[in-house]
Amino acid sequence: MITRVSLLFAVLGISSCEPNLVDDPIPLASFSDVVINPSFPEYTDLNRDGGFKDISNLKDAGVRGIIIYRKSATSFFAFEKNCSYTPNEACATVEVHSSGLFMIDPCCGSSFSFEDGMPSGGPAWRPLRQYRTQFDGGVLTITEEILN
Repeated sequence: MITRVSLLFAVLGISSCEPNLVDDPIPLASFSDVVINPSFPEYTDLNRDGGFKDISNLKDAGVRGIIIYRKSATSFFAFEKNCSYTPNEACATVEVHSSGLFMIDPCCGSSFSFEDGMPSGGPAWRPLRQYRTQFDGGVLTITEEILN
């Protein structure tokens, strides 16, 4: 009897260490195209490779806002600020870490790469939602089309 009880606790203990790969999806957000000119003063951080800009102040951009990252002169990424781990929690909002090297959700502790939005630490197991971007003629357009 003691052996079965010990075995049960051992199995329960092992299974509790498994990551929780079942949680709510990020809610969908419908928004009009966001069009910005990176040469405008408020977007000067987007004038260098590795630069980023939080555009949460724009009306209806994503669920909780969008972070734009400039990979190169013609390549930009737009990431949803709603964390991919327990996204319905009130505090599940991603921001750029003070180092400027990655994004982080201070609520759950998950961190995400600027290169692809993939989690690099914490409990998150899904990437941040990424929206389609188009850079043409000095104008950057972000659409509601989801890339991942």
